[in-house]
Amino acid sequence: MESFVERVKQWAGQVKEYWGKQSLNRKVLFAGLVLLGLLALIILLFATGQKDPYEVLYAELDAKDASAVVARLEEEKINYKLVDNGTTILVPPEYKDSTRLKLAGENLPRGEAGFELFQESSFGETQTDKQIKYQAALQGELARTIQSLDKVKAAKVNLALAEPTLFTENEELPKASVVIRTVEGKKLSPEEINGILNLVANSVDRLETDNVVIIDQDGNLISEDLSSLYANVTDTIKMQMALKNEYEKEKQEAIQTMLDKSLGENNSVVRVNVELDFNNREQVDTRFTHDPDGPFVRSEDVSKESGTETTINPANVPGTDTNIPEYLEVDEEGAVSTWDKSHIIRNYEINETQTVTDFSQGDVKYDYLTVAVFVNNAGTQQANLGDTEEEKITKIRNIVASACGLRENRDNESVRLEDHVSVAFIDFYTEPEPEPVIPGTMDKILSSPYIPWVVVLLALIIIVLAFLLYRRRERTRRELEEEMARQAELEAVAHEDVDVADLIETSLSPEEQERRRVREEIDKIIEESPETAAQVLKAWLLED
Repeated sequence: MESFVERVKQWAGQVKEYWGKQSLNRKVLFAGLVLLGLLALIILLFATGQKDPYEVLYAELDAKDASAVVARLEEEKINYKLVDNGTTILVPPEYKDSTRLKLAGENLPRGEAGFELFQESSFGETQTDKQIKYQAALQGELARTIQSLDKVKAAKVNLALAEPTLFTENEELPKASVVIRTVEGKKLSPEEINGILNLVANSVDRLETDNVVIIDQDGNLISEDLSSLYANVTDTIKMQMALKNEYEKEKQEAIQTMLDKSLGENNSVVRVNVELDFNNREQVDTRFTHDPDGPFVRSEDVSKESGTETTINPANVPGTDTNIPEYLEVDEEGAVSTWDKSHIIRNYEINETQTVTDFSQGDVKYDYLTVAVFVNNAGTQQANLGDTEEEKITKIRNIVASACGLRENRDNESVRLEDHVSVAFIDFYTEPEPEPVIPGTMDKILSSPYIPWVVVLLALIIIVLAFLLYRRRERTRRELEEEMARQAELEAVAHEDVDVADLIETSLSPEEQERRRVREEIDKIIEESPETAAQVLKAWLLED
């Protein structure tokens, strides 16, 4: 610590010694530069610390509207500023809202002129002038209507109206061209472009949509082949595509939300592709089963028959037994026989189950549902997904599959998560950060109301410093001239015979020379009249 203090003292001594060796001119010049630097630093800090005392009243105005608004501000004696080549007008914050309301009541800014052109009429106006005014008013009204769309920032409509003719074969159809500048980052959809086409076509008599051309701010023809595109696309296909896009968007947002919570925002990208079944199908399943509790007789047919028969042996029957006497026996009663006969037909009921399945349109074909996921490597450092990359991929794949409804071993489906969910870890590309630049610092400094006073103060300081330097230089010059003159006198005296008394007298100061002269006179009086000198001394003593 002591060595540091000694170094500081040594350094301060060196600076002091160096400062002492400098001439006065350099000291004054260095002090002036330091003062100017301090003043510039104070102004810079003050200007950057101050907020811009003006706010935007209107932006992107055309020359006519800007001129009309500026004229009204000057009439109201409201301070304003023009930036962006005069297209943006700034006013103090306390006047912004009231000025807007007041100008809105006066229909300012007007933008494209509309049918208010007919509110002013001039004497001697011809039919041609009215036709031109009507065309300009119609163009302005169409431009205003198109600008009312959310995605449209500015619009310009040009109409080419055909002149009426007596011969229909020579008659030309009107045409229109529309220039549209959209809001940054937005693009008109085909439905919106078709709406603008029909708006312009139905606003002009005999104007067809094929004769309307629309281009954007980049010069691209955005109305080309729009009618043929809509002719080939039916409402059913559009409905199916809308359902598909909506389903994909819903699943994508569900997966993206889960990954953002675990990996952080902007650390993952999810895309979902799905196919929907729009076929109208009906399936009927019939099953027959037996009642386990016992048979159930549906119908039964039972018939029974019974009877008795007596058989008598006939006489004179050919044969040995009947014709030989010794074998002949007499059976008076004959043979008796009985019989029974039954017939049963029994029908049993079988259980029948019939299932009718109607497949609704728009069912998801999970066999064709695929999901692609990109994960930033930097986002997996804080998330506890596993040690190896395979574990991380498996965990993210299971999360994604659960979010979109994919599962294996589903009936009548062949789903493998490895084939349907693709996960890849990559390093996301990041735009290089530009060097930080303070926008508008010099503009704020130059626009500060204190700049004139600072300039005057700096001019006065420069003038004073110049005057002091001039006086110092003149004084140095006079001293140098006097020194040279004194040296010249000494050289002249050295070449002459000079009395010692004269040299001594010249070396004395004026007071010493006066005393010497008085003393010489007193000595002379004493030598010439001692008595008079004694009386004078006596009078001096009496006075004391």
